[in-house]
Amino acid sequence: MTRSPLLCAAVIALLCSPGARAADFDLQTTPSRASADFSGVGLGVDLGAGLGSGNGVNASGRVGGAHIGYNFQASRLVGGVETDFTASGIKSGSLNTTSFKQNFLTSARVKAGWAFADLLAYGTLGWGYSTSKLTDASGGSSKTIKGAAYGAGAEFAVTRNLFLRAEYLRFDFGQQSYATQLTKNAITTSTNLLRAGASLHF
Repeated sequence: MTRSPLLCAAVIALLCSPGARAADFDLQTTPSRASADFSGVGLGVDLGAGLGSGNGVNASGRVGGAHIGYNFQASRLVGGVETDFTASGIKSGSLNTTSFKQNFLTSARVKAGWAFADLLAYGTLGWGYSTSKLTDASGGSSKTIKGAAYGAGAEFAVTRNLFLRAEYLRFDFGQQSYATQLTKNAITTSTNLLRAGASLHF
């Protein structure tokens, strides 16, 4: 029984020691790890798939291209601008001898997002353009179509200079007229891109 007061006094002295107080302070106040640096110029490549629709007729195909942009970062808030250039194999099957395809897409957009350590989640909005062609039995009609481009994505910092990303981008082009030798067609077009990419940041 005579050891209990001595044991209690030893425990109290240990808890009140400078080392114990420092360990407790470190445990409660150590901040979470800062986010990666997403600022600077980014240059990269993209590869994915596209699914389009013209007057309810589906068109699909592979897409691939490149992007370049610039980000600025304030703490965990990230903003920027980006443009991309995409070769497209999006095309429809033939419907009553009529088919539709898109050979090229590009967009110019602003971006805004939030950094979670090495991961950046962002939304994007801007303008989109595409070359398109409608073909029927009498020939073809080509047109450059314009509209809104918007979507969302995520980037992961592998190193300070190497980033991987996944992105969904939608183009709404509205209605355009295509005139061939025999027919005139008013087609409302939208296109969805789902793609993955890699980029170098400088």
